[in-house]
Amino acid sequence: MTKTKRMGTLAITAMVALGTAGLTNAFAEERPATKPTQQPIASTTDDGQGVMSYQDKATGRNFVSEDDGVTWVSQKEYDNSYPAIQYEWWTYEEYNQWLEETKKNLQAMADDHTMVETSQGTFLWTQEMTDQYIAEYEQTLKDVQNSLLVSKSVDGDTQCMTTFNQSWVNTTTD
Repeated sequence: MTKTKRMGTLAITAMVALGTAGLTNAFAEERPATKPTQQPIASTTDDGQGVMSYQDKATGRNFVSEDDGVTWVSQKEYDNSYPAIQYEWWTYEEYNQWLEETKKNLQAMADDHTMVETSQGTFLWTQEMTDQYIAEYEQTLKDVQNSLLVSKSVDGDTQCMTTFNQSWVNTTTD
C-alpha cells in the first residue's frame, strides 16, 4: 500500500537539493567610458563579468562598475538601483535542529513508500533519495560550522536560497 502526499517546502527543498542561488545584475547605465585613476578597492567576479568599486581620492566618493570598469556610476546611484537584499541566515544550532527533524521526515517517507506529487509528475520516494539528501544536508551543516552562511530566506522568500563565505570576497587597496 502506498501513500500519496502533496509536498510543499520539503519536496521543493529536496528537489532543489540546496543549490546555490546567485545574484545577477542586469542593469548598466549609459555613461561615458571613463577609467578610474585609482585601483579598485573591492572586486568580485562571476564568469568574467565583475562588479568593482573604487574610491576617488580627491572627493572621497565611491563609484561602482558592473562591466569590468567600462562604465561607472556613483555608489548612491548603484544602491538606489539595487536595494539591499534582506537575508535570514541559519545558525549552526538552528540548522542542526532542522536537520534532525528532516531526517525523521525523509526516513518516514521512504519507509511509507510515499508517492510524491510535484509539477514534474508523481514518483516514489526511495531510501536512496533519503540517503542522498541527508548526506547533502549533513555536508551543509559542516559547511555552516565552518563559516558558510546559508540563507533561510531571501527578502522573506523561504523558497529562495543563497550561500556566502567571506573568503569569496577579494579586496585590494593601494
